[in-house]
Amino acid sequence: AAAGLVSPLEIEAVRGRILALPVIPERPVLKRDDLLAALGIFLIVVAATFPVVLPFMLIEDVGTAKNVSRVIALTMLFFGGLALGRYAGYGSVRVGFMLAGLGTLLVIAINALGG
Repeated sequence: AAAGLVSPLEIEAVRGRILALPVIPERPVLKRDDLLAALGIFLIVVAATFPVVLPFMLIEDVGTAKNVSRVIALTMLFFGGLALGRYAGYGSVRVGFMLAGLGTLLVIAINALGG
């Protein structure tokens, strides 16, 4: 049934385009741009997680540090939601509260599991 959908001429045109594609090297090679991109991603991850880890480095009481860390994480979620809402064209405050609310639900689940 599907044989009549594509003519031999169209199949040959697709085959010609596939043959015209550049040859893929057998083994990928890491280039300078790849390493710089990896470094950039590493720095973004460190910058995003450092504020949440900082209370554990500065506060001796682990329980207090955990609570401060959670407040920082929820605040970051709120401001991330503000930015996302503004970018997407939704109500930025509404999206901020939605992300912070989702984070709060995750904190409740973590507490229920003993964390």
